[in-house]
Order: sequence, then C-alpha cells, then structure tokens
Amino acid sequence: MEAFRQIEVEKFVQKSVVFLRQNFPEWCTDKEQEEIEAFIHEIIAFGEQYDIRKQLNLQKLMHFKIKYEFDIPLVEHLEAILSPIDTNESYRVKYFYKSLLNDDQPVKKEGEFDWWS
Repeated sequence: MEAFRQIEVEKFVQKSVVFLRQNFPEWCTDKEQEEIEAFIHEIIAFGEQYDIRKQLNLQKLMHFKIKYEFDIPLVEHLEAILSPIDTNESYRVKYFYKSLLNDDQPVKKEGEFDWWS
C-alpha cells in the first residue's frame, strides 16, 4: 500500500512541477528541478500536519507560500485557521487565504532568533 501511495505522490509532484512552471515562471527561473520538487514535498508535509490532502488544496498552499511567503511553522492566527482538522479542509484553506489577504496580520514571526540556523 505504501508503494502505491509513493507512486501517486510522485505523479502529483511531477504534475505540480508543471503547475508551478506555468503559473510562477519567475519563481521557478533560478531553481533546479530538485529544488522545486523539494518545495512541493515540503508543502505536502506541511499539508499533512493539518490533514490537507486534496491535490487542489495542496497546489493552493504552494501558491500562497510563493505569493505571501508565510513562515512555517505558522504564526499563531494562521495556525488557528488550519488547526481544527475536524473542519472541511477546503473551507480551512479558503479562510487561510482570506487571512493572508488581510494585510494587518503578520505572516512571519518577527524578532525570533532561530537557534538552528
């Protein structure tokens, strides 16, 4: 079963590479194929944290990450939107987007020092 899942994930990754190259050519310009694939895997893992598994929603998260450059892990108010996994994932992704559009809320953690950098 896991092998089948991996095949499906890789199909999605390749489909998403095409999606990103078509919709975000400027972002993809200076990136190697492996870097784009790593970004997609990062978004898949991020989505799994919040039980977001639909391909369309994962591609929306890729779009939001590129456009709004939100931090992972999320700032508190964004975390609160995606966290209630008992709520429909498409609904949560929609309100996550609406919150990103709201310019008066931070998407990055300001002033925090990353001890691992």
